[in-house]
Amino acid sequence: MSGRVFQVISRLDRQSKMERGGRSRVAQGQEMLAITADTGMFFSILLRAMKARRVLEVGTSVGFSTLWFADAVRKKGKIITIEMDPLKLERAKQNFKHAGVEKLIEVRQGIALEELHLLEGKFDFVLLDADKENIIGYFDIVLPLVRVGGIIAADNMLFPPHYRPMMKKYASHVRSKHNVQSVTVPIGMGEEITIKLSD
Repeated sequence: MSGRVFQVISRLDRQSKMERGGRSRVAQGQEMLAITADTGMFFSILLRAMKARRVLEVGTSVGFSTLWFADAVRKKGKIITIEMDPLKLERAKQNFKHAGVEKLIEVRQGIALEELHLLEGKFDFVLLDADKENIIGYFDIVLPLVRVGGIIAADNMLFPPHYRPMMKKYASHVRSKHNVQSVTVPIGMGEEITIKLSD
């Protein structure tokens, strides 16, 4: 991992842990709600093994997971990340700049269900980490955009507990599809890892 990316990821990881532990107060709605560092490392290894070059993220927050992706795809890759909150997006842009990876990342501000319909081409990897109420809709839109052999990951399968009913419905929906294989990986907040087997 490059030094600049590592510095920003380390700072954001400390902030996230402080928020989760109640030791840092932030304005309501501005919490990071980021993936955990071990999840970031897991995704980094996965993207490198896949030789992923085109990544889509639904739910940028302040860019913690995006930075893991940027380091994994290196200079040959491209990441599109979608976030509705302008304040979080501004923080994310600053984090990308400080890490020196801003040229790898295309930031789109807007409603994810609308922005996803505007995308073209195939993606190697997709992370769904926005509002859970629409996660099934996000999956159905992005599945055709993922290449065969590509992966869709969904965060918060296991934690926090109040998400579990929605994520259980998500898992059931995903596993009903004939052209994917899916498993819940108990890392971080719980990740549903879904590989596309055919178009």
